[in-house]
Amino acid sequence: MRKLFLYMAMTLDGFIAGPNNELDWMQMPDQENNDDVVALLDGADTGLMGYPTASGMIPYWASVPDNPSASKGQVALAQAINKIHGIVISNKEEKIGWDNSALLLIKSDNDLIDAVSKLKQQPGRDLGVPGGVRTPQRFARLSLVDEYVLMVHPVGLGNGKRLFTSKVNLEMISAKTFKTGIVRVCYRPR
Repeated sequence: MRKLFLYMAMTLDGFIAGPNNELDWMQMPDQENNDDVVALLDGADTGLMGYPTASGMIPYWASVPDNPSASKGQVALAQAINKIHGIVISNKEEKIGWDNSALLLIKSDNDLIDAVSKLKQQPGRDLGVPGGVRTPQRFARLSLVDEYVLMVHPVGLGNGKRLFTSKVNLEMISAKTFKTGIVRVCYRPR
């Protein structure tokens, strides 16, 4: 059975975005950190994201390989992301005009639970949830995540939006520190 991992950047005090969805606190990854993320993404073949996140993320990463000012690290990351089949989750019809992407119409939590269960049963590599706010919160709340991969940045915001909206007991699988001060911690639900 395929595993669903949630990959998120997070502040030291547990926020995944500022109060108005700000992400300006995120550091640019160094080469080692970038290579680590590329390796993680190479283990997946499907990414699930909400429509608002997808409408910015998919076109942005699709444009990076052709951007002459993009770094080698950004291009490598874009290539890993662009190989992943995107499943865009929405509660209403949306026009999805991106290559390698499909719309998954979800009206209720039960619809999402059923859809994810079916995806986990299909052959293939892991499933990933690569960001956003509401979609990762929903996946965590519904206990759909098999592994949390959290990139903890050495910054505190004081307030903002949290990944967890209710108690979740976790077991640490691994931790790795990068020269930037970012720490990747991996947990699975107990």
